Amino acid sequence: MGFKLFKSGDQLYDEGIDLINRKEYGNAKGKFNDALSKDTSKAAMARMYIALIDLNNNRGNVSSYEAFINALDACGQSQFKFGLTEIDAEAIKTECTLGIEEIRASSMVDYDYMAKGQAMIDLAAKYASMIGDAPLKLDEIAKGNTQATGTRESLILQAMAYECMGTGVVMKDPKQGSEYMQLAYNFRRQIGDSGDRDLELMKCYAKSGKCWLCGRPANGEGVHFMAVRSNISQMFRDRERDNLIKTADSGFGSIYICMPCYSAISNRADDISRGYYNQAVSEMRAMEARLQAEIAAVRSEMLIRSR
Repeated sequence: MGFKLFKSGDQLYDEGIDLINRKEYGNAKGKFNDALSKDTSKAAMARMYIALIDLNNNRGNVSSYEAFINALDACGQSQFKFGLTEIDAEAIKTECTLGIEEIRASSMVDYDYMAKGQAMIDLAAKYASMIGDAPLKLDEIAKGNTQATGTRESLILQAMAYECMGTGVVMKDPKQGSEYMQLAYNFRRQIGDSGDRDLELMKCYAKSGKCWLCGRPANGEGVHFMAVRSNISQMFRDRERDNLIKTADSGFGSIYICMPCYSAISNRADDISRGYYNQAVSEMRAMEARLQAEIAAVRSEMLIRSR
């Protein structure tokens, strides 16, 4: 009875497919590479599977998406399987194209917040119209997640877009920032997130206060004015109740200070602290020098006496 000591390229390819079915993707990639080192009729498919495995490991890399799209075009298959998942070639190419756009939109600079937010909103519309309620196959392949759909990704992108725009615009227009954060909160709720952070920022951006020190009004707590702990006597509390725009919080545990006053006080406190620190260091060095001189004198005297 004879035994085959060497496997053909097609046999190695089939072993790679079996390893994919067992979710041993690293080993499967090795088998496909081994198959390509030999003569195999399934070279194009092997390269496509290698590119897909690499993509699953590098979802944040544009070149990984492009390599998979090229490999998929080269093998010429309209349908294929990855484990138990049936994949339509055109559908996953669309998903990859949108994935590339998402990486590029997310990597736009934060200071150009309106352009970045609008790019995400435009992409969200594409996910909704081009994929809709169909599952995202890359998530299903990599994580077994069939709940990730084009519609859900659209909602996530819109939440991220309004968070970006709200954070960016709040320095110029806190009220607009609050409105954007409310929209982000609504989208977060639709995908099952609590949205607590967006809700908290929405309330802070919408809040108004008047500086206790200079009397200037400001919108946007934590951005344009700060609540600073203070002891507020009853006399001041009584006067505060008549103010239309408050200079203290409702519990009278803090006063409001605008950011120019707050930063001026903080900077002055830093300067004073730095002055005391420099003075203390100078005195310590002078003391160290005196001690070193005294130690040297004692050593000199002991040396003279030992002779």
